[in-house]
Amino acid sequence: MTFIQCRTADVKQLAVVAMMAFCSAGALAAEPAFLNTAQLNVVRQQLHENTAAPQTQDAYRHLLAAADSALKKPDLSVTDKGMTPPSGSKHDYLSLSAYWWPDSSKADGLPWIRKDGRVNPASKNEQSDGVRLADFTARVQNLTLAWYFSGEQKYADKAASLLRAWFITPETRMDPNLNYAQGVPGISAGRNAGVLDGRYFSTRIVDSLVLLHGNRAWTDNDDQQIRVWMQDYLTWLQGSKIAKKEGLTQNNHGNWYVTQVSGIAWYLGDKAVIRDMAKLMESKLDIQLKPDGTQPAELARTRSFHYSYFNLQAISMMAVLAQKNGIDLWHYKTPQGGGLLTSLDFMARYTDSSVPWPYKTIDQIRVRPVPLLSWADNGTGGQRYEQQIRRARFELPSAGKPAAGGYHEDVTRGAVMEAERETWLLSLPAFSAGYVAPQVAGGKK
Repeated sequence: MTFIQCRTADVKQLAVVAMMAFCSAGALAAEPAFLNTAQLNVVRQQLHENTAAPQTQDAYRHLLAAADSALKKPDLSVTDKGMTPPSGSKHDYLSLSAYWWPDSSKADGLPWIRKDGRVNPASKNEQSDGVRLADFTARVQNLTLAWYFSGEQKYADKAASLLRAWFITPETRMDPNLNYAQGVPGISAGRNAGVLDGRYFSTRIVDSLVLLHGNRAWTDNDDQQIRVWMQDYLTWLQGSKIAKKEGLTQNNHGNWYVTQVSGIAWYLGDKAVIRDMAKLMESKLDIQLKPDGTQPAELARTRSFHYSYFNLQAISMMAVLAQKNGIDLWHYKTPQGGGLLTSLDFMARYTDSSVPWPYKTIDQIRVRPVPLLSWADNGTGGQRYEQQIRRARFELPSAGKPAAGGYHEDVTRGAVMEAERETWLLSLPAFSAGYVAPQVAGGKK
């Protein structure tokens, strides 16, 4: 038997279990927000039969390695941090803004000053929750997907344990707010920019919860309690002064707010919120996306390639979710003639490493936009980006080799593996064998 066959359970039995779980979800989300279960089932079948594309098999091996690593690590909680938020409770999430540094001209370094694109290591340690939140959500996603594709219950068991520790257990649960996210010493204990930290609750946790529904590791009581948490968090996102300010921003932050709120609303079955968010997204695109495909607010950053991709990632994920609600953001045109596809056309040419990026940038990981191109083809029913997707090479940097722009190689490795996973494991390029057209609700242009 092959490596993949050894790690994969009876696919037909798993499909029945998954279908029963989705059907029993009731009025709440029975389908993932950002994933397509029909395509996931095809990929799982291909893995079982050892007919999956090489990129899919590579992504699956990397997924299992990450999940196996997560099995050996303790559960995570916001109460693990060294710092205590101004509220006096470690149950409140706290993070420090990555691009702010102590002012060397001041004896106490206060207030901190901004150095765009330069990450302060103090924002990435155990004293605060920023890295912890990213690690927690990544582990839950890795474990859930490892269970989904392999059928090995140990992965679902660990994912459920992590979820309970973070959201449910009284001694370790996080309070449903981001009041102290991306704080800057000497300026603010928490800022609207910190709402961005919570995007993973929507993009990673929501779909994991939908996939786990019905698994014996995740009880009805667990489900009920986390729904209460999500409802309280959605109330905070829509009502807090910090979050509402974030929703007004006209760059990637505002778009991630829209996508985050929509993902939580999808999980809770609140389609009206999703419709409102789609309208808000359209108003943002009118300002952000130019007819030539550029995004001036993101090109002004020191990491112009990254933020151009990052903004389009938020918009594309919202387009995937909106389409499931009968709203077509893929073809939306701004009054000036810009649009998501036009901006993806612009980025697509630069996935080719031989084509110079014409703007200043600290780093550029060229394969990062590739999943967005695949989602766009899936969403529009075409093969607009087949050439760029076929050409993409998800090559990992050699051990010890510095990443582009001086970034740590682990950052590049993680980004490349994520791009391969999102393109070839979690969806299927429209030109690939076994491709399944996404089933969407009746829509409007």
